[in-house]
Amino acid sequence: MSINGGNKVVDACEKYWAAYQSDCSGFVKAVARELGVVLTGQANDIVNQIKSATWVPVRSGDDAAAKAGIGLVVAGLADNPHGHVVIVVPGRPAYGKYPTAYWGQLNGVGRKKTTLNFAWNKVDRDKVSYSWHSL
Repeated sequence: MSINGGNKVVDACEKYWAAYQSDCSGFVKAVARELGVVLTGQANDIVNQIKSATWVPVRSGDDAAAKAGIGLVVAGLADNPHGHVVIVVPGRPAYGKYPTAYWGQLNGVGRKKTTLNFAWNKVDRDKVSYSWHSL
């Protein structure tokens, strides 16, 4: 039985966040695996995978928040040497465009139930790609 109002994605995020709070790609892969979705590699690899034909591009953070209630939404941005990826969950977007998310953080501690404007700096946060996968 779900502990988070019936949302399997939030349940999976809660299950794996502590173990992967310092590893964004490990966190995203663990949550996806729990939900029956295969993602591999590091953050840059995952960003490329969520742009594939099996994923549906999502136009904006507001749309990502709406889709998060009905499937798996991953947001990401590739970078050199390491990109960053997060799991979007239902919640009201900050400023109407930054959805609520969970993430790990390389060499640090990620966040949970926080809007993703805190996951990237002010320059990069508007370059993030969102993709949706049915469950």
